[in-house]
Amino acid sequence: MIRLSKRLKIIHDMVPKSVVADIGSDHGKLMIALVQSGIVKKGFAVENKEGPFERLRTNLIRYHVDSVITPLFSDGIKDITRDVSTIVIAGMGGSSIVNILKAHPEKLVSLQTIIIDAHSAVPFARKEICQMGFAIADEQIVKEDDIFYEIIKFVKADKAIIGDEDLEFGPILRREKCATFKEKYQNRINEINSLLTKAELPKARIISLNEERQKLERIV
Repeated sequence: MIRLSKRLKIIHDMVPKSVVADIGSDHGKLMIALVQSGIVKKGFAVENKEGPFERLRTNLIRYHVDSVITPLFSDGIKDITRDVSTIVIAGMGGSSIVNILKAHPEKLVSLQTIIIDAHSAVPFARKEICQMGFAIADEQIVKEDDIFYEIIKFVKADKAIIGDEDLEFGPILRREKCATFKEKYQNRINEINSLLTKAELPKARIISLNEERQKLERIV
């Protein structure tokens, strides 16, 4: 069995039994694990860089899943087939994820599940994907190598109403307030406290930091 990082294991556990496309598949570990655990019987591993694509193909053969997982040397979702109902886009910025989805809206018609691991612009990604006709079904936060990652599962929905605080902090994460969630925002509160005591800051910046601190203290 292939070993997954904590982050990839969380993504793995969110994937439903379906035809799956992993966008930016890199070494293909996620798709290999999904086949090994019986979740995926057919899937696509998409990569647009030559070096990683060759490593991906090699790994699919090495783990004997090349008859199940088709490697695609392609950009985004443009070449996935209509029977794909789940896509995973992990390891890139939220704006890039949104751009990938918006570039081929015809591919979204058959999708039932989108799982993202955005490394920046997470509130923006939440808002935009919800506006595409999806709702947040699950969220997890994980700390890996001293970096916090938010992994979000969207499912097709007729309507998704989401407020500003849910966009920023996540409706499920904000409600559950797990230890990692609290650690992330307590770290930011500590950082703000340090800035306010040590730095010579303009008045407007001080006001902004105090407002952010108050908001985070209310959330945590």
